Amino acid sequence: MEEQEETVQIYVASLDKTVTFPVRSSEPCKRCKGTGLKSKKPCPHCCGSGSVKMLDCIRCNGTKQIENGVKCNVCKGKGILSEALTNEFLEARQFCENFQKKPAKTILIGLACLVALGICAYFVSGFAFVDIRMLQSWYVYIGLIVGFTAGFYILTRLKKMHTGSYLPASTKFAISSAVVALGIAAIAIPGPVAGRYHWMESEAKEIISEALAEDNLSCQSVKVSSHDGNDYHGIAKISDGDEIKIIIHYRKVEETRREIGYSIEVEPVE
Repeated sequence: MEEQEETVQIYVASLDKTVTFPVRSSEPCKRCKGTGLKSKKPCPHCCGSGSVKMLDCIRCNGTKQIENGVKCNVCKGKGILSEALTNEFLEARQFCENFQKKPAKTILIGLACLVALGICAYFVSGFAFVDIRMLQSWYVYIGLIVGFTAGFYILTRLKKMHTGSYLPASTKFAISSAVVALGIAAIAIPGPVAGRYHWMESEAKEIISEALAEDNLSCQSVKVSSHDGNDYHGIAKISDGDEIKIIIHYRKVEETRREIGYSIEVEPVE
């Protein structure tokens, strides 16, 4: 009796049907030691089967080459691909096809993530450049979580594009480099460049406005230009049009596990 060939069935979203792939080779999964489980969940390396099944590459159909005799960039010219990598490619390919049909949604979400990165960098930098231990505060954690989530979204979409796109490798590299450069700019410009003094400026503006309240004046803005240790030098713009050179003295009063007690004094420069 002829031995039946082992197969794997995988749903292909672009075809809206399940495709049967013959298994070209199989070996016990070293990641889960053949159990099919990793951290009490199906092992992602062997798709929970306990063995790594190698299939014909879905990109080149096992020929090791794509158009014009170019080496297949999905299977790296081997002609075979594991079941897990086949699923990963299909998922990424589906993302690329959806993006080609409706790019606006992904682009708008990406831009929103860049804006979120900038806002979080601006917020967090203001604390970090005063005292790095202020990052222990719970409200700073929120900014960090939002920032990391936005960055993670952008990086995962880039990975899908790299995995599932049929674009030349040089084009994909150029697109990824451009997006990463935008991400770095979105963090650096609002953060360390423009936001490193914003928390101190905000605190000083409030203190000066309270001091001027009896004269029916207020502080319109404070711009810190430099600092010397815990002394911050800047200019305060008053509601009557005057500009006053100031020094902001920051002093740490006490520190707990999650919070830092501090005092801020503002004095004009004669």
